[in-house]
Amino acid sequence: MELLADRDPEEARKLLDSVIERMMEAVHHYEGTVNEVRGDGIMALFGAPLAHEDHAVRACFAALRMQEAVKRYADEMRRSEGLLVQIRVGLNSGEVVVRSIGSDLRMDYSAVGRTTHLAARMESFTLAKRIIPEVEVHLLIRGARTKRDRVLLEVLYAGGLRVSELAGLTWSDVLPRDKGQVQLSVVGKGGVARQVLLPEAVSRALLSLRGDAGANDPLFASRKTGARLTERAVLGIVKRAAAKAGIEAPVSPHWLLHAHASHAIDRGATLPEVQSTLGHGNIATTSGYLHARPESSSGLKLDPGVFLR
Repeated sequence: MELLADRDPEEARKLLDSVIERMMEAVHHYEGTVNEVRGDGIMALFGAPLAHEDHAVRACFAALRMQEAVKRYADEMRRSEGLLVQIRVGLNSGEVVVRSIGSDLRMDYSAVGRTTHLAARMESFTLAKRIIPEVEVHLLIRGARTKRDRVLLEVLYAGGLRVSELAGLTWSDVLPRDKGQVQLSVVGKGGVARQVLLPEAVSRALLSLRGDAGANDPLFASRKTGARLTERAVLGIVKRAAAKAGIEAPVSPHWLLHAHASHAIDRGATLPEVQSTLGHGNIATTSGYLHARPESSSGLKLDPGVFLR
């Protein structure tokens, strides 16, 4: 969950527990079984060990209930903390092998088979809903109210940055490179540093903001206090630009990271290149963008001559 990146462990645990509790309540309400808690998500079964003829319908109702519960919680967090809380749900119905693993001291209940794997894949496919096309990114950037806000949006998108990474940057993290480009020294999840090279146009725009700022001054500062922008402030910048651009989707700063990955791959970037830029620890995370195409399909790549009549 990108929402937990770079947060204090206690704060992250409290935030995550609140979401997990609402998801589990929805499952239990419809007499499902939560058989695994996987980091920032859960796996639930309906129809086993409690048998129900309408198990598939119960799963659908549980998914709707948890979405509604988390949405109410998300509204509270947006108002109080400026945080965007979202979940993804994948459903599938079919035959599985159910088994109990353990001893008298501890017992785990699990299901294996193609049905469970497909449900997991469907959950990952929901990523496509959070990828906006290039034309909307262009409109979003043009919708920025000030020069600072426009450059901030450009750096978020061009660098594939998380909002916490952007907010933590200072001018000492900006390193000049050849061809008028600059390189950002970014500290990401787990304190792991990576280097992100920005396009020339974005680099020039960023450098034009510096003025007399010192090396330890924030890259993007509050106009009122001069302090670094909060994550809530960055979310507000994105929301206002989206509203002005007429984008109805609930765009957040992280959507620009998703857009970066998908658009870069569409334009020929390799998976290792995108993995390195975004700071993914596992290339399997990056490969999710291979199928996250809201406006494309492999069928569109086939020879149209085959279908001539």
